[in-house]
Amino acid sequence: MKLASTEQADFAESVGALLRKRDPLERMRHAPGPRRFDAGLWSELTDNGLLEPAEAGDVVTACLVAEALGRAAAPLPFLSASVAGALVAAGGGEVAGLATYGLLADDGTWTAPALEMRDGLVHGTLPFVPDADIADVVVAAVRAPEGRRLALVRTGDTAVEPLENLDATQPLARVVCGASPATLLPAGGDALTAAIGEARLLALALHSATLLGLASWLLDTTVEYAGQRVQFGMPIAARQAVKHRCASMLVQVESIRSMVLELADGIETGAGDRALVAATTMAWTAEAVEEVAGGALQLHGGIGFTWEHDLHHYFKRCTVGALLLGTAGHHRAKIAATLTV
Repeated sequence: MKLASTEQADFAESVGALLRKRDPLERMRHAPGPRRFDAGLWSELTDNGLLEPAEAGDVVTACLVAEALGRAAAPLPFLSASVAGALVAAGGGEVAGLATYGLLADDGTWTAPALEMRDGLVHGTLPFVPDADIADVVVAAVRAPEGRRLALVRTGDTAVEPLENLDATQPLARVVCGASPATLLPAGGDALTAAIGEARLLALALHSATLLGLASWLLDTTVEYAGQRVQFGMPIAARQAVKHRCASMLVQVESIRSMVLELADGIETGAGDRALVAATTMAWTAEAVEEVAGGALQLHGGIGFTWEHDLHHYFKRCTVGALLLGTAGHHRAKIAATLTV
């Protein structure tokens, strides 16, 4: 496993510094409801190369950036834009504006039904599209006369139906295409299959890294609070049960970190069974972040349940994130299938 270089860590830290300065949750902190997308912050980040590591195949740096964004619970479309960009580039096309991807089924897995293309127009429903509320274009699989292809569909030519979602920082939508114009990408056949497979691995790596960032914030915030909260004349951090719970959270966080770096390195180098590593990483991460989020909520006591504390944003995002791209059980099934072949 290749560890991150100083340059890679410095780039991710520059992203983290900007997020700390701009406080991306500020717009959501005092007003319940869906996110209010900060287009200015997104533009500033992308102008400074936010999406470039993923575009260049530098998955380790891209994962460090995803961790920084997760640590801030930033309500920004980094995952969807990165995956869409990888799909478009591998498919032989270009896209202007903000793109997302429509390859997720309604259970969160990478199995969305392909749209039907007739006379150059696409028909059908993309059931689970992240960030469709702000995206200009959706990358979708279609069944065309030439065979299975990827196509670009402008959201303005579709019906975008927001889905009820526990996590307001990362909206999901159903995108309905009723005779919508679409642009086919050139790649087809084995090249297309490979492109979709690579994009899925990238999605799993970036999503796991985002969950790592969320979990690391929860751990650090909980340890700090436990050292400050006094009960019966002593900080609660002095109590053995609290120490053990924090230690368990630390093990969970650092285990996720090791797995994310292993997966990122494998995607870059092509070493090992990358699909197996991806499934193992996601199966562990999905359960570990829920454990960390639960521990943080419990150790914060009553204040952790209030709207005024940021913890609820992190708790909700971990809960939804454990389901996005497949549950832990889904990925364990993939592990079992691989090991029993």
